[in-house]
Amino acid sequence: MQTELFEQEEDDTPILNVSDVTREVRKTLEHKFFQIWVRGEISNLRSHSSGHFYFILKDSKSQLKAVLFRGDAMGLSYIPKEGDECLVFGGITVYEARGDFQIRVKHLMQDGMGSLREKFEKLKNSLMEEGLFEESRKKAVPSLANKIGIVTSLTGAALQDFLSILKRRKWGGETYLFNSSVQGKEAPSALRKAIRKAMTWDIQLLVITRGGGSLEDLWAFNDESLVRLVADCNIPTISAIGHQTDFVLTDFVADLRAETPSAAAEWISSAFLAHRESIDEITNRFLRAPKHFFSKKVDRLDFLKVRLDGSSPISQIERQHQHLDEVENRLKTYLRHRRERMVDKLQSLDHRLTNCSLKSTLKKGYTYLKNEEGKILSKASSLQNKGKIIAHFSDGSRNLRVED
Repeated sequence: MQTELFEQEEDDTPILNVSDVTREVRKTLEHKFFQIWVRGEISNLRSHSSGHFYFILKDSKSQLKAVLFRGDAMGLSYIPKEGDECLVFGGITVYEARGDFQIRVKHLMQDGMGSLREKFEKLKNSLMEEGLFEESRKKAVPSLANKIGIVTSLTGAALQDFLSILKRRKWGGETYLFNSSVQGKEAPSALRKAIRKAMTWDIQLLVITRGGGSLEDLWAFNDESLVRLVADCNIPTISAIGHQTDFVLTDFVADLRAETPSAAAEWISSAFLAHRESIDEITNRFLRAPKHFFSKKVDRLDFLKVRLDGSSPISQIERQHQHLDEVENRLKTYLRHRRERMVDKLQSLDHRLTNCSLKSTLKKGYTYLKNEEGKILSKASSLQNKGKIIAHFSDGSRNLRVED
């Protein structure tokens, strides 16, 4: 009978493997419990080297596995500890490899923080509606303040971080500490007292700061009287409370919010450093300017000295002497060349005259005749019959008689 029933059911019902079942359960749970708050006690807390947290959330009747991944844990101001009563926010899922259902935690706070968060949001909305957060009512924060007041705890790490950054960056202003407790029931009144005292001092900027912590640790900075005092402070204010993800109400009314105490110190010193670099550049330019100016003047003086030396009587006489020497040399050269040309010309004329002389002509085979009176005979008609003539040759003369 049981076999028949099994066989009948087997025919009508699909058979699923384990992974199919766990996958379908995961989809159902993730859809049904997508975003839920769960209260419980942390147990079996394990912190993995990857940065993930694994723990069990339990109450007196049951328990629920939980996982807080590194990315979500980094945004928390509260570090979970074994035995803490807390509220977690996240969604139910199934780790299919083991078939375990668990809550994937997206946010976590200590139990009791829920009411503080609600109180925070209520006061924040009230002050916002009042216009206390408006940018138009805030004062300009001086970027080159050289007298800064610091409201914080003398023993806190925030003060040391703040001052060490100013020292490392060689900020040259003055700092005044207005010591106050920054946590606990007495902190709001102590902070108000420190701020009122600072308001009577000759300072240009007031930094209200402390290190990080849980919402409860930072609650003093959400005190309404303190927030209103910061809003009405006659000194420009910077609120530098906690870590980057921490927000308190003084952040919204201060003239400037810095994410951390270190960020506030960097903001103050950055403007100072930029200004100092500008001053150094201007100083260097002024230091270089006289050197350049005097260098130009020295060059000018050298130029004028050269001109002055050139226009002095001695220099003029020296130049005239040099000119006369040059003229003399040129004249001597000219006369030498002229003499050489004249000599050449005379030699040429002498040679020509020599070639044209009577003696030279006679040597060439020529002769000339003279009558008895000594006249040169140039025509045959000048000869007389039986007359005497003298024939001149290169080597002498002969008396001749004319015969028809």
